[in-house]
Amino acid sequence: MSDQSGEHVHWVADGRGRRLVFIDGVRTNWVAYADTKAGIAVVFDDPVTSSDGEHIDFHPVWGEITVVSMEGA
Repeated sequence: MSDQSGEHVHWVADGRGRRLVFIDGVRTNWVAYADTKAGIAVVFDDPVTSSDGEHIDFHPVWGEITVVSMEGA
């Protein structure tokens, strides 16, 4: 995996505002983490599910990741 610092790494509450995330050109909701350089994102299940009754389930997704600032959209 690529370096975890820098402009190519995005996560919830990283202080850079709201962004749109596209995976292979498809807008994707509920993204918790995205690394555009490594081409991986962590996405919460939609609809929300919980296998253990405490935590929301999530899964990794690989592909061409594009992140666009809501101000630039």
